[in-house]
Amino acid sequence: MFLVKKDIKQNRLFITISGVISISDAVQIKEIITKDVEELEPGFDCINDISKLIRGDDSSGPILQWVINFLLEKKVECIVRIIGPSKTGLMQFAKNSPEKANSRIKYVPTVKEAKKILNELKAAK
Repeated sequence: MFLVKKDIKQNRLFITISGVISISDAVQIKEIITKDVEELEPGFDCINDISKLIRGDDSSGPILQWVINFLLEKKVECIVRIIGPSKTGLMQFAKNSPEKANSRIKYVPTVKEAKKILNELKAAK
């Protein structure tokens, strides 16, 4: 299961991915993200909740890489990943994240913590 939504007022993208993600799910997620990001301003943030992700289809790795590169190209400021007990899903995301994205990615255990980090970053500007 997945849910992608944008918050234009906060200039944020929310991506929730849970369960087992098929290649067709990955393609759908990519299409929604591509459309939604076009409506956000450069400097947007992304909260990526993978706390209930079990794993993604192995063939979806290149799609994940494309999405992260797309977010970087569109000037994502910060990506906060909410992680849970599944290490397989986390390892897939970490393995498919380009090294150039590492400085923009933070890992937290809850949505509340993710929002706190992003609000603190915005307040510091």
